[in-house]
Amino acid sequence: MLSDFRRLFRPQPARLVLLAGVGLFAFLLAISPVRAEPPQTVPALVESLQGIETFAAGFEQRRLSARGEVTRESTGHFAIARPDRFHWLYETPYVQELTARDGTLWVYEPDLRQATRSALDARTAAPIAILMGDRPIDDVFDIRPLDPADGMAWFALRPKEEAGDFREVLLGLDDAGLREMRFIDQLDQTTHVLFDQRRFNQPVDPDRFNFEPPEGVDVVEARQPPQMP
Repeated sequence: MLSDFRRLFRPQPARLVLLAGVGLFAFLLAISPVRAEPPQTVPALVESLQGIETFAAGFEQRRLSARGEVTRESTGHFAIARPDRFHWLYETPYVQELTARDGTLWVYEPDLRQATRSALDARTAAPIAILMGDRPIDDVFDIRPLDPADGMAWFALRPKEEAGDFREVLLGLDDAGLREMRFIDQLDQTTHVLFDQRRFNQPVDPDRFNFEPPEGVDVVEARQPPQMP
């Protein structure tokens, strides 16, 4: 997300987080921002994933090759409201807007003058399920704690069922909650997403989750939902 393929699905890193990586946060949104310290055990993490209804932040995203080379960088901001609404805006290196509500995902690319509409299914064990799913996180993923690093507690999540292109998700939490996510795909490429200016459980304008294609924009109906990373 120029060939017909590019028009339908622009390069994956631009969709990754929201959809990863589209995200993505219903599961992870629920990390309490008022904890005195980040959770240190799996039960504490699971217990923490309750209670947060909205999450808004800025983000920096980097994609690294298996050799550790940076292949793409992007920045933007987002807002998410449980259980099925999000607005994810990439501002650099180009503008791309992802909006989801009531099971419908819009991907708007102003430079292409195109908006793609598809179904959004957050019920799978893909990373998007971490962000938008409504099942307990330990029902969907095998979770294990990792050693603390960079001032954060870390957890590794592997889907209990194969889904999408990602084999593992790493979560980094500080005393304010979710700080960083890393998505590792089957080719050992890693997408890092670092959150800043985090705001939990603050009001979000409902209109932010509405999307109407601007006049003159081509609307593409995807035959199948985009692959959830």
